[in-house]
Amino acid sequence: MSGEHHTIELPNEAQAEAPEHAGTTTAVAPPAAVARTPILLGELNLPATLESVPRARNFSRAVTTASGIGHVRDDAEVLVSEIVTNAVQHATIPGAPLRLRLLRAGSRLRVEVHDTSPAVPRARQIDLMEETGRGWFLVAVIAERHGTDHTPSGKSVWCEMRAWPRDERPSH
Repeated sequence: MSGEHHTIELPNEAQAEAPEHAGTTTAVAPPAAVARTPILLGELNLPATLESVPRARNFSRAVTTASGIGHVRDDAEVLVSEIVTNAVQHATIPGAPLRLRLLRAGSRLRVEVHDTSPAVPRARQIDLMEETGRGWFLVAVIAERHGTDHTPSGKSVWCEMRAWPRDERPSH
């Protein structure tokens, strides 16, 4: 993450369950220009099993390094890990298919996880003493934009972070 301050508003449960939001994109993001067609950097098909999470992290490290954006490798790995873990934990059928896609969307790295469940992630109260439950919060903090797109086969949970050109500012 850069040293910039971003105000993050997480949707409440009433907004997430409102029927008028069905079939729409849910996103929490600062205003941004519409990006050109994203360029696929890598795609990995996985089963919704716990063994898929380390495979997804390894894939993310390989793609970010090969794409010349090793400077965002660690943050991208956290984003991939959290979104894939969430998809595995909430899969309606154990072992259901997941698809991890890493794309270049203008100056941003876009991480997408496609699955067959129509249920969207929801923010919840964070308890720092608990071992689980912080994934969507971490995505909201690290990513510049994040959201969910409903698809004919389920949904795509995505997030984006600035990756190009390399940010030369000092680390946090």
